[in-house]
Amino acid sequence: MFNTSETIKDLEIPEGRRLLHDFYHDRRIKHAIELRTVLDCWKLCRNGREIQFSDGRRVRFETNLGFKLGTRIFFEEIVGRHYYNFIQGLVYGGAMLVLLAVSLYLAGYSLMFAISAFAIEALLLLLLAVATAYSPNDDLTGANGTGASEGLLSSINSTVREMTNAVSDLFRLISQADIRQDVLLTRLTEHFSKTNAENLRQYSEKLDETNGLLRLFLETTYHNQAELSRQQVAALQETRQTLDQLVERFGAGSPSDERAADSAAVRAGVASAQDRG
Repeated sequence: MFNTSETIKDLEIPEGRRLLHDFYHDRRIKHAIELRTVLDCWKLCRNGREIQFSDGRRVRFETNLGFKLGTRIFFEEIVGRHYYNFIQGLVYGGAMLVLLAVSLYLAGYSLMFAISAFAIEALLLLLLAVATAYSPNDDLTGANGTGASEGLLSSINSTVREMTNAVSDLFRLISQADIRQDVLLTRLTEHFSKTNAENLRQYSEKLDETNGLLRLFLETTYHNQAELSRQQVAALQETRQTLDQLVERFGAGSPSDERAADSAAVRAGVASAQDRG
């Protein structure tokens, strides 16, 4: 292993950008965790004064780039060139979560699933927007860099358009589902109204029929009672006539007070029968 040292202006120049890629590959082999490599590269872009490679080579910088310019270089050279496919995969994964959450909402689950999925997808799209905002400039990357930048922007714009169309389709599906639910509720309400009206009509008809049968029963009962009373009166009158005939036939040998008592008893019975009629 040898130890050499050199000095360049900063990481923004083409030579510094090549050194940043070398540092990324060096740290990626050294660290088992990918996040540590990314954080080391971002720290170097913001505040780095020198680079120390594993082979002993050391490069010093005359100036550091600061937070804003260093972050832009970090997104241009590290995120945009090494992690764009990973970010795009996350965005598509978020779209899958949105579809699943909307399906759960349409199946009757809580609306919070759909809201959470939309929030996650919004954060992923924000990350993609930041990567797009810090895309390489034409005057810094040259002809090859310009082609790569245009391809990256075209792919990002295509992804954003696809996600926008997908979200629009989802909202349209939700609106159609709400409309179908309203139509279903309206039809159910109309069906229940018709069913209730039909039941009420049938109940009214049965009630009228029952009232008619009850009136017929009362009239028949009254008529039968009147006929029975008339028959009883006629029978009592016939009995009285028979008794009068018997009294006349046997009246000579009977005391006058006994005839009067029998006649009074018969008249009382006839009067009682008439009162009941």
